[in-house]
Amino acid sequence: MNLRPWYALLLASSVLELAACQSLLKKRDPDPAPSAAPVVTPPAVVAPVPTTPPVAEVAPNQATVDEATVPASQDFEDEAFAKVTTANFRAQFTQLKTDIAKP
Repeated sequence: MNLRPWYALLLASSVLELAACQSLLKKRDPDPAPSAAPVVTPPAVVAPVPTTPPVAEVAPNQATVDEATVPASQDFEDEAFAKVTTANFRAQFTQLKTDIAKP
């Protein structure tokens, strides 16, 4: 099947759409003229600086956590392989879903 006529039609329609967009941009109104009376903004009011002494900054409480004590998924793999079998995996899965759903 010869696709050249389709490509030509696609090219022609794209050119026409581009020309229509350009003509719409030219027809759009330019920015409105500024009003005759200029707007005057009042001077900014500066608040006085408070004379209270600065509060001593409190250092954040950095609790040190031993990363070895935080349980990870690798810690539970051996237990899971021993507990879950092909015969009871559906029951274990539903039990896990209900445990997760509890607040």
